[in-house]
Amino acid sequence: MSTEISRQKTESWRSKKEFLLLLILIAAFVTGYLGTCASLVKIWLKDGDYAYAFAIPLIAGYIIWSRRHLIAQTRTETNWMGGVFLIVFLVFSLYGILGSSPSAVRFTIPLIILSLILFCYGRQMLKILAFPVALLIFMIPLPTLVQTQIGVPLQLVSTKLGEYILRLSGVTVFVEGNLIDLGVTTLQVVEACSGLRYILPLLALGVVFIHFFEHVRWKQIVLILSTIPTAIISNALRIGITGFLAQNYNLRIAEGFFHGFSGWLIFVFALGALFVIYAIIRLLFPSSSEETESPVNLKGQLPASNSVHHTMAVIVSAVLLIVVGILSYATAALPPVRIHTGFTQFPLKINGWHGRVENIDNSIIQLSGAEDAFNGIYIFSADNIVSLYIGYRASPFNESENFFHSPSVCLPSLGWQTLAISTHEISDVPGFDKIVVRKMLIEKMGYRQLVYYWFQTKSRVSSNVNVNRLHLTLHALRRDNTHDLFIRPITPLMPGETAESASDRLDQFVRDMMGSLLKFLSTKQIDSHK
Repeated sequence: MSTEISRQKTESWRSKKEFLLLLILIAAFVTGYLGTCASLVKIWLKDGDYAYAFAIPLIAGYIIWSRRHLIAQTRTETNWMGGVFLIVFLVFSLYGILGSSPSAVRFTIPLIILSLILFCYGRQMLKILAFPVALLIFMIPLPTLVQTQIGVPLQLVSTKLGEYILRLSGVTVFVEGNLIDLGVTTLQVVEACSGLRYILPLLALGVVFIHFFEHVRWKQIVLILSTIPTAIISNALRIGITGFLAQNYNLRIAEGFFHGFSGWLIFVFALGALFVIYAIIRLLFPSSSEETESPVNLKGQLPASNSVHHTMAVIVSAVLLIVVGILSYATAALPPVRIHTGFTQFPLKINGWHGRVENIDNSIIQLSGAEDAFNGIYIFSADNIVSLYIGYRASPFNESENFFHSPSVCLPSLGWQTLAISTHEISDVPGFDKIVVRKMLIEKMGYRQLVYYWFQTKSRVSSNVNVNRLHLTLHALRRDNTHDLFIRPITPLMPGETAESASDRLDQFVRDMMGSLLKFLSTKQIDSHK
């Protein structure tokens, strides 16, 4: 009897200890990534495309809860390889946090959780929890660059399919790019109508659906892949119906209540189509009883792990997570390096170059990723003209969805064709000696321009935005406060002029401009340490 009581006390103590260690891990994770999780919730509230993301943690939590008995029966085993993965993903997340790259840190969240499970609880526990944790990837918004690369082709496909649907309904249309000309009015298939708002939630629901109802691998793949064309066709159908209503009834009807309500209606249609596809597959290829077993099938149990190793793994993980939190909060506390009077007094006379300010809307400045900006035209002679844009960030370590955009993406979206792109070294540059910039030769309707651009902290220059973010991370780790700049001079190629000649002109302008810029910053920046 006393032996049984002693055993029960031992089990109770172990349970309490396990619960305490789990609480320590959760508290440490919250310390490190509360800000990132809060920013995710803000996006879900603000962006209707990701409103479905609120359901993802709840679904993942339900799946974990449904496996609670299996979890309780599985003994823990410390796996130090998980610790290696944890360190790798924590370092990458620090790059995202300190380098103002929220997309980078958000995608590490499920990976960090999986690494914690493997490190502290072992491979068997990872098998049980891998699916619900991996499901969290669907709550992460796509990076802006990825959205652009995927969204633009989807816009074109949706527009073409919408045109086809309208022609089938007897409506005469003319399509150019993303514009659908109906004669009486013109519809524009904007980024929000690309179809991503259907693909992402439908893909997430498809994954959850096959988890519960279909365990045959090839059928799972077919169902998942079918969500993409289903979403695209559904979106094209919405565009077609909108155009039909605008043509035959009233534009206000098409763009008013119907435009908002049709989004939900078409999504229900897409979801129904997915169920129909599933029913057809089940009808044509019925599953045997062996194929419908649970995807989690653990044979036996692991032997009891070393309690000391398990405790040590939890403590090491908690310390690493807390370090991430401390560095994150310390970096956020760095004061902004502001420019007194802003860039309104940036020099318009630079070593023989005479400039004039070109006004730029504040909303465009913010969308470009800058907090302040200068835009002007400098003329040395009739054949020596340079357009200069400088974007300035006083708080480069703070999270920003609109971090500096690369012209290699922005300019082609404005209709410019990239003829050549490369890196280019400029020597004898004041303050830096040599700098490497990105060089683009672009053309539009026979008009050619040469473009330089680079990113610049107070002591480092890079032609790549990701390297620039790495530079910011290094500044943050040293608590070496800095501003961040995006600089883009452009010069037109005169008739008959070579790109080499235009490059010589831009090289000289950069040398002249950099000296004035560094002097301007040194005299106009507010001392952030006072």
